[in-house]
Amino acid sequence: MQTRALQPDPRERGFLLVEALVALAIAALMAALVFDSVWQMGRTASAAAEQRQALLLARSVLAAASVPGVTSPIAARGADGRYAWAIANEGYSGEAADGLPLETVSVAVSDAATGRVLARLTTLKAQQ
Repeated sequence: MQTRALQPDPRERGFLLVEALVALAIAALMAALVFDSVWQMGRTASAAAEQRQALLLARSVLAAASVPGVTSPIAARGADGRYAWAIANEGYSGEAADGLPLETVSVAVSDAATGRVLARLTTLKAQQ
């Protein structure tokens, strides 16, 4: 008995090349989608880190600005690296339980280059 090598029909020979090209196109599309997803995750992580840094700066500036006393131990405006802050003091219309006058202290931290506000915190302190 003689065995013959299986050879594709001449009409089907071109399909192997077309199938390989389709597979490569699908793989390239999937790689592009994965790359885009990873890039978006990196941007999101970067924005979250920037927000966290701005919030930490806002907390420390607010803590320094809300110390009771006649003068504030920190300037009303300043910058720290790529972040800028501004402190605003306003009278508070309400009163504390013991009748002590209060004032509102607000801190806004923004990106120094763009001016976009990244964090804003507000607290009350006793007026002196």
